[in-house]
Amino acid sequence: MWKVEERVSLLAKLNTVNAVAGAVLFVSPWVLSYEGSLLASINAWIGGLALTVLAVAAATDIWPKLNLACLSIGVWIFAAPWLLDFSNNADPATSHLAAGAIAILVSLVCLGGRWITRPHQ
Repeated sequence: MWKVEERVSLLAKLNTVNAVAGAVLFVSPWVLSYEGSLLASINAWIGGLALTVLAVAAATDIWPKLNLACLSIGVWIFAAPWLLDFSNNADPATSHLAAGAIAILVSLVCLGGRWITRPHQ
């Protein structure tokens, strides 16, 4: 059976993936030059910063339910190209979809992480 420390370490590593996805989304308006899409840039800055801060806090285990907040932000980031009407602009839409998908998948794994503590058979 895996030790509790190993489980916490794995969850911290998974949350680090979310933090990196948020940071990449945060800098993407500058790196990819979101031409003519101020709303996409603002959403990338706010969503990326929020995801990064919450994922870092979840990795340090300050509050156990932060993965649920990361999941919610991931869903928003993923849906934002359609909700904020910039889905026809390839660079912002792609960066939002990628960061949102990563955040959703990682958060779901962390929330359903009971399998991490199961003994190997």
